[in-house]
Amino acid sequence: MKRQPSGFTLVELLVVITIIGILMGLLIPAVNAARETARKTQCATNIKNLGLGAVQIAMKPSGQLPPCVDRYGIFGKEDISSAPARLEGPDPSDPNNFSGAVAPHVKVGGYGVALLPFLDAQPTYEHWTQDRYPIIHEQNNTNCEYEGTRGDSGEGFHELAAPNLAVFQCPSNPVASGSHGLNSYAPNNGRSHFYADITATGRPVNRLANPNNNLNSLTNYINNFQARTDGCSNTAYLGAHSSTHPTVSGKRIAAAPGVTIDDLKDGQGYTMLYSENVQALPWHRAGWIQPAQLTNLVQASGDRYSSDIPWANNTLEYARFTNGLVWMNLDDKNVAGAPLPSRQQRINGGGDTVSEDIFNLKMSQYKNAAAALARPSSAHVDGVNCAFADGSTRFINSGIDYRVYQALMTPRGKSSNVPFKEFVLTDEVD
Repeated sequence: MKRQPSGFTLVELLVVITIIGILMGLLIPAVNAARETARKTQCATNIKNLGLGAVQIAMKPSGQLPPCVDRYGIFGKEDISSAPARLEGPDPSDPNNFSGAVAPHVKVGGYGVALLPFLDAQPTYEHWTQDRYPIIHEQNNTNCEYEGTRGDSGEGFHELAAPNLAVFQCPSNPVASGSHGLNSYAPNNGRSHFYADITATGRPVNRLANPNNNLNSLTNYINNFQARTDGCSNTAYLGAHSSTHPTVSGKRIAAAPGVTIDDLKDGQGYTMLYSENVQALPWHRAGWIQPAQLTNLVQASGDRYSSDIPWANNTLEYARFTNGLVWMNLDDKNVAGAPLPSRQQRINGGGDTVSEDIFNLKMSQYKNAAAALARPSSAHVDGVNCAFADGSTRFINSGIDYRVYQALMTPRGKSSNVPFKEFVLTDEVD
């Protein structure tokens, strides 16, 4: 009797391998899609927590929505033997550093600092708000480098003041700026005082400013570009000024009033508080501020110690863009002469070349370029996660009309400075 051969023939093996390959080809996209769905859901949870934290702060007596920049105290031993002054102090969080070698400095922080107690990060918040803790290293001359020109940002800050917290990071975002305080989100900072496209080099294509734009007038900036009808997160600390602005020399500049829940006249469910931004710089850093700048202490009238950070160098002014979302004096229907928004200025906006893809663009020290990137952007397909003042999160489509975007950003559209004040948001957003 002839015995049957055992095992598979070559043809049978090839058929089985082919079938397995086809099944894997069908399965891998489904697995990747499921993973992205999970990452997108986690991102929505993160941003929801940011929004809920902001609402809890605003619901306190005399509470306001958190600012994008604020001052949280001053580090250093006080010397009252003669004129008021601050001296080097020790870092109690570092057992190896009790020599008192950390320079005195003002604690000026970005949008994320105020939210820390509501994000299970109370120890980090205390590092900012208790004067005995520094927020910079003993090597206080370590400067942050400008993102987009010389390197990463956020270096030189104390690790305990700028940790990498998961709640500030979208799991889908492939872009990371710096090594500390990684961040994927930004608050609604209202109307921009610059608008321009950017090129691959980071320089603006044009330099179109909003009407009556006079940066030498702080009053104009505060009154016209931090209006409570135009956004939700104002700059609460503007520094102290010298000869640049004689009328405010030697004093801390009074910032615009913060935005309260009562200011949200269009409804809390129609007012955006936070959204994703691929280009956002670290959550702890205010604008292009460098640790060495925080050590420039001056005794100021009306404020015993302040930071001599001049408004003219745009350090704090840029915080509206580097850690924020803004809307611009643009209109899809070209109403009242307002220019049409470009692709770069819309949600998930980028350029036409590989270098201008949203994952390749970097925040630049050029004011127009920074302003162009202060718009919602994400690694998700066709939209971004957004947190609203009613505690909800929504996924906003990239293709919405610019008027819809302006309506979501403005707490009271008819009283705001949008080009077309008669637009009313109805069913454009699910």
